[in-house]
Amino acid sequence: MKMKKVLILLATMVLALALLASCGKKEEEKGVIKLGVRDSQDQVDVCMDALEKAGYKVEVTVFDDSIQPNVALAEGSIDINWYQHEPYLNAYNADNGTKLVMIEPKTAAPLFAMYSTKIKDVKELKDGATIAICADASNKARGLHLLESQGLIKIKDGVETPTQYDIAENPHNFKFIEADMQVLPQSLPDVDCILCAAAHMVNAGLDGTKYVCASDDAEEYAVGFVVREEDKDASWATGLAKAVQCDALAEYYATVKQGVMVPMWK
Repeated sequence: MKMKKVLILLATMVLALALLASCGKKEEEKGVIKLGVRDSQDQVDVCMDALEKAGYKVEVTVFDDSIQPNVALAEGSIDINWYQHEPYLNAYNADNGTKLVMIEPKTAAPLFAMYSTKIKDVKELKDGATIAICADASNKARGLHLLESQGLIKIKDGVETPTQYDIAENPHNFKFIEADMQVLPQSLPDVDCILCAAAHMVNAGLDGTKYVCASDDAEEYAVGFVVREEDKDASWATGLAKAVQCDALAEYYATVKQGVMVPMWK
């Protein structure tokens, strides 16, 4: 009887060790991390040495718009994406019933500003001017809040994510058109001004530092890595987010991105 109890105890211990080994193996088996980005993988490429030193192998998929990286993540065809800020993510989750999560640490705070080929000061905006704003909810709201901060419009009280229909006062009778933020820089010749992230001006081959006015909420819109809810505490995910915080990426933001992306770790 005593021997039977010993055998049962040994069997239990072996099973427990096997479960622990399988859990550890599952983390190790992540092997290649499938990362989704938008537009280009340039910022991943500059981090490759740092990622390799940290023991990460990354397979990059580049998407052409701001929606597909989240679609792919939710569907499981990629493990993580890196291109968006949290207000955009929250709006996407609300609209699509997804539970994607931004992890810490975040990477960089993006400058958001007004650009124009026709004016150099907001006071030069004429009555009836046409303003191009972002089509997505979070960046549209950011643009409208920028106009309000300049005293150009007034938004209804209590509205956190305003649209054109939430403008309570538009004394200058501005007209608004909407477009995906990636294509807004192409609208510059056709409108009086555009409101978008400076990085998109840089991506279009323009000077992101020559803006009419800029918002002061960059840290609230810091870009970071996003995963499915079940991976929010995974060491491979948080480790990846830490590994990219390297000197090479900071230099890339300062030079190639003209300083319009501010590293959160500097």
